[in-house]
Amino acid sequence: MPVVRPDTAAVPTFSVQWLPPHKVVVHDNDWNTFQEVIGVLLRALPGVGFAAALALTEEIHRTGAAVVFRGDLDEAEACAVTIRAIGIKVTVEPDA
Repeated sequence: MPVVRPDTAAVPTFSVQWLPPHKVVVHDNDWNTFQEVIGVLLRALPGVGFAAALALTEEIHRTGAAVVFRGDLDEAEACAVTIRAIGIKVTVEPDA
């Protein structure tokens, strides 16, 4: 049986398609306390300290919603899952 060598001159072609960044929007409600929201934001959002979590919570309360995270889809979904665990409405949307 003859041995067939692969064509080493062939150059593979591929394309990279970047997914758009996504944002996590937290919506206000009447049943979670400030302390609960601050606590879940501290757990869910990478690198967020108490002062930033407090400011985001106040913005959510004052305006009805706030963007709490921007990043790739997987990270955004992970943040949203953690925040939803306490019953808060969270949406993940493309950040165009």
